[in-house]
Amino acid sequence: MRFRRIFVLLLASLLVVGCSRVSIFYRTLDLFIEKYADDYLSLNRSQLAAWRPTLADGLARHRREELPHLAAFFGGLYDAAQAGFKAAGTECLLAAFEDLYRRHFRLAAELAAPLLVSLSPQQIRGLERKFAEEARDEAEKNRDLERRLRKRAERWSESVEWWIGPLTGAQRQIIRKVTKAMPDTAADWAAYRGARRAGLIRLLDRKAGEPEIRRYLTDWLADHKDLPPPLRTAKQGIRRQIVRLFVRLDASFSRTQRTHFKERLANLRDDFMGLQKNPRMAPLRCTK
Repeated sequence: MRFRRIFVLLLASLLVVGCSRVSIFYRTLDLFIEKYADDYLSLNRSQLAAWRPTLADGLARHRREELPHLAAFFGGLYDAAQAGFKAAGTECLLAAFEDLYRRHFRLAAELAAPLLVSLSPQQIRGLERKFAEEARDEAEKNRDLERRLRKRAERWSESVEWWIGPLTGAQRQIIRKVTKAMPDTAADWAAYRGARRAGLIRLLDRKAGEPEIRRYLTDWLADHKDLPPPLRTAKQGIRRQIVRLFVRLDASFSRTQRTHFKERLANLRDDFMGLQKNPRMAPLRCTK
């Protein structure tokens, strides 16, 4: 597992468990995050005990502030699936997703900072070794370009199939063509991530305070500050291809696929509404 997943659990974990289990999963998210952090960082009991109030406060804030945005996002996707995905509307929805991403990483950085500053020198070395192991594993997986492109297409196909149901051969071909056109950023991301991880280890070694660690994590994971120009350009290229993928797949949907997709989205929208004490959807202004 990658270390950065600790910081995205508040968003991504909720989206991969399936609509029917979101509510159950959300209600036990504190235990899930705690176990993940413990397994990854080899925490002791006193560290976990000291961190639990921070985690509880963070999840309460998430319920209060972020669930309305999640409900609105899936509501917007539902509207787009109903009307048909157009380029302008899809661009808006991608911008909304990126805002969700940043909001969740900022919150998660606040949760992670006090935990990281509590690490002992031995735990820091353990984290450094995990970083190195993951970098080696990823370098091995990314060595072959053709394999990388094939795996990317497979991941996208699996994801799309979860949302709309079984794919046709023509739809799989669309996904292969569009994902192949996405810029290949493996080497650049690996270098950027390696530099940022090394910077984090240096901060921990010199016993940087919680505010500095929090700023560092936010700059890195939420705002992508100091992102090299090639990666900034590539991000825009990938975004254009994602818009193209939505529009091309939308034109290929069968009635059954569109219905399946809308049901998934409606269930998620309703789940995130139902988890709120005072259900509401945050403003989302996207062209249908």
